[in-house]
Amino acid sequence: MTQARAILKLLFCLIALCIATYAPVSLGEEAQPLEVTAKLVEIPSTFPPDDLYDYAYVMRYEVIGGAMDKKSIFVAHYKPRRPRSKIEGKMKSFVAGKVRSFNQGDVHKLKLSPDLKKIWKGPLVDEFAATDKKSVRYWALLADPA
Repeated sequence: MTQARAILKLLFCLIALCIATYAPVSLGEEAQPLEVTAKLVEIPSTFPPDDLYDYAYVMRYEVIGGAMDKKSIFVAHYKPRRPRSKIEGKMKSFVAGKVRSFNQGDVHKLKLSPDLKKIWKGPLVDEFAATDKKSVRYWALLADPA
């Protein structure tokens, strides 16, 4: 009977360890999404073809109104050649909106996450990195025409 209890105790510990291993770990509070209206002021080059690989592309916006009025921000969009409503697969939960294409001068209502590296771990096309490595790169959770 003692051996059976020891085995049950060991089994219980192993199950508890497995559950703890897969439980989400909180390293503090996640940053809250930021909502802004902004003008797309710079698309530094042509978007890569979508069929080559999954990627996110960084564009420069200027915020219109609010606490960040006239501030320049960098925003990463997943596969910008695709309309936001056509995003499929695992990224569908991280990309939404009604924007069909990205053109310099367009004004968008954006919902942004400052946690780009938590959301996107794939290739990031960021041509601004050569001249500005310190500014936050936001992830566009939602992009709607303004």
